[in-house]
Amino acid sequence: MTESDTPAPSPSVSPLKRGWRAIRSRWWLRWPFDLAVLGTILWAVGRYQARDLLSDATPAPAFALKDLDGVEHRLSDYAGKTVVLLFWAPWCTVCSLESDNWARLKSWRPDVEVLAIALAYEDLAAVEKFVGDDRGVYPVLLGQDAVQAAYKVDSFPTHYIIDPEGRIAWQGTGYTPTLTLWARL
Repeated sequence: MTESDTPAPSPSVSPLKRGWRAIRSRWWLRWPFDLAVLGTILWAVGRYQARDLLSDATPAPAFALKDLDGVEHRLSDYAGKTVVLLFWAPWCTVCSLESDNWARLKSWRPDVEVLAIALAYEDLAAVEKFVGDDRGVYPVLLGQDAVQAAYKVDSFPTHYIIDPEGRIAWQGTGYTPTLTLWARL
């Protein structure tokens, strides 16, 4: 046997690689790890999408908008309360998937005011069709371009939580589960 026939020594396996193999080989470690990675990715995407929204602790821009019945609602009407603003569009599929969460949030937290603000709609009929059975559960306001610009809404759905002092407490875009909104209150 010559020197060239001897196998080369195998490089030692790094601790990182050993840890990775240990996690992947046990289902009870693999599932939580995969969920944590997925959650981190979704959180990062959400934060990236929300990068241009109003910052935390910024005073919420005032507005006066009419609801589906023609009653005017001002943000100042809700002073001293926690308010969740939900900006949506009737053609938005994600908004449609999420709309039941808004009613659920209102039922779980009656102390919180939920205001759904319709933007980018063609006509009142489209808004009413979208709202359907949720009409009356929370006010549905007919938004304007000025409000959309003031809140820097450029995608749907966009969410803001406003604290009782009238400042932005949290903001986000995209699908947001009820538990996530509830946890942020």
